Amino acid sequence: MTNSVVLALDCGSHAVRCLAFETETGQSTECASEDIPLSFPRPGWVEVDPEVVASSAIRVVRSALDWAAATNHDVVAISIANMRETAFAWSRSRQQPLHPGVMWMSQQSQPVVERWRAAGLDPFIRERTGLSNDAFFFGSKVAWLLENVPRVARAAEYGDLCVGTVDTWLLHRLTGGREHRTDPSNASRTQLMDIRTGAWSPELCEALGIPIGCLPQVTPSMSSFGVTHPAVCGQEIPLIGVIADQQASLLGHGCETRGTAKATFGTSGVLTVNTGSEVPLIDGLVTSIAWGGGPDGLIYEIEGSAFHSGYTVSWLSERTGHPVRFDIEIDPPSVSPRDRVYVLPSFTVMGAPRWPQGRGAAIIGLAMDTTNSDIMRAGIEAMAFQAYDLLAAMGSAGDAVTEINVDGGGATNDFLCRLLADLSGREVVRPDIRELTSVGAAKAALRGLGRTIDPYWAQNRSAAERFRPSGTSTYARDGYHRWVELVNAVLGDAAVHV
Repeated sequence: MTNSVVLALDCGSHAVRCLAFETETGQSTECASEDIPLSFPRPGWVEVDPEVVASSAIRVVRSALDWAAATNHDVVAISIANMRETAFAWSRSRQQPLHPGVMWMSQQSQPVVERWRAAGLDPFIRERTGLSNDAFFFGSKVAWLLENVPRVARAAEYGDLCVGTVDTWLLHRLTGGREHRTDPSNASRTQLMDIRTGAWSPELCEALGIPIGCLPQVTPSMSSFGVTHPAVCGQEIPLIGVIADQQASLLGHGCETRGTAKATFGTSGVLTVNTGSEVPLIDGLVTSIAWGGGPDGLIYEIEGSAFHSGYTVSWLSERTGHPVRFDIEIDPPSVSPRDRVYVLPSFTVMGAPRWPQGRGAAIIGLAMDTTNSDIMRAGIEAMAFQAYDLLAAMGSAGDAVTEINVDGGGATNDFLCRLLADLSGREVVRPDIRELTSVGAAKAALRGLGRTIDPYWAQNRSAAERFRPSGTSTYARDGYHRWVELVNAVLGDAAVHV
């Protein structure tokens, strides 16, 4: 008997991998993965080779298809989840990249941002897109490519330019150049989409100097995006479901109603709350489309990104020689808040919701008896402090949250989960499953196939671990208030610009 599966292709900042999900049971198998190297051509610049991204994705898909054939599984669809904001530019006619991809964390488009700010475009971008005028987002990266890479400018002049986020580039290559598409979750992170209509804004494109004709077609998240080309993948497989990684994680957690929330503790730390049909604009945070675009309309989310979360602990581990083990138990020290070690993770910029002006991370509170464990614990505490900072900034959207679902490598640490529960006064839920981004992509494919029942999540929800607020300890809140004091004192007053 042949079992049907959907393949979830997950392209993150450092790796691309493919997981298979059985459509009836939801059982998952990781079929293949490859690391993606990044380059750092100048201080603050982070780039990636588009050909490496595409070839790695194609290889892991082929490996997954080989696995399916060897294990008597029928692949009914491939879905995509991807890192957001990274900008690619390529030739429509030759299907070749015109420049390395500009990664989401790269700061090379900062001069563009400053020029737009001087021109008074901040309020326009904010109101129309829900985003800020920041180098973090896609639009300024494309503008930088058009202004600084002659090949990109020439392609635009001759109508041969395609630009897009990672999903668009992968769709283009997987379909043999036949498709130039994206979905609303990715498009809403470009600074070029009217968030309320779910369509590209001609006014934004004109104001930011980006030809609207080079942008991909926006297709509902849970629908068909074409089929793989036999010359690329060996066979034709429907491509159904595309969703940006953080939104995919939200969907994977089952956060499908207003007020449901998840916190991801990965390289960066992202707190996301489903706001349903509402489009809230809150200082220091951004609002995006979670998914949709079909008959059910658009679903929105509000989120904040702490740029350095798990990265902070990895950095500390490399410098101290203390291994990164998020699964270890940590006992809080019996000292006053002013006698503890604190980490301020602002390696490039700290991010939401405070956007402090200062850059450069800091370790504060070192004493003669400070140990490596003290420093590592402070790094983990900073992850929880930043997550709670984001929740507290969300106002009524945050007030509607009754529990926080967590994922990412950092979420495996019990101390972190208990700390977040004590800070927020809410139950923290850690699912028994780990690959929530891929789960979300698989869900998008299942919905695109017309399936309304999701047995995978239903079977695993009861196995989730729950961390309830202690209600007695002041350790978490006292530490958080001291951490905020230090952020303001060391990094400068808040400079909210969204």
